[in-house]
Amino acid sequence: MLKAKVGKRVSEHKDSDTEIAVMQFVNIKREIDELNVKLKEQKAVLSQKARDFLSDDDASTITFSVDEDSVKVSFGWDVKVDDEGKLQDILGKRFEDLVKTSVVFKPVDKLRVMAIDDDGIRECLIVKEKAPAVSVVK
Repeated sequence: MLKAKVGKRVSEHKDSDTEIAVMQFVNIKREIDELNVKLKEQKAVLSQKARDFLSDDDASTITFSVDEDSVKVSFGWDVKVDDEGKLQDILGKRFEDLVKTSVVFKPVDKLRVMAIDDDGIRECLIVKEKAPAVSVVK
């Protein structure tokens, strides 16, 4: 029997399509999780081997191939500015061409609610419905 919980209210339904979908979703998610563990292990092995192969080279990418199967391993850096003022002092005039500055306007959820009732606000926004999030509850 399918149980549906909306808020604190739980109801029971006869819906075999949804029951099957729930059971298959949970099983597929479990399989994916197990495969992701195995994939992570192989990624670690390949990353270490790639570091070994590239140790004396300036390259940051290597491709391993066996027969028709190939795996590319790329290394990179994620660099973020931690102390803008100090960096600006050090770089001086070069700061502008070495650091990209951006301003981000991120509306809070209350603005979305206000836009429902106000055409003027809604015209200033792009409102798109997100894809539904589906996850296994443990």
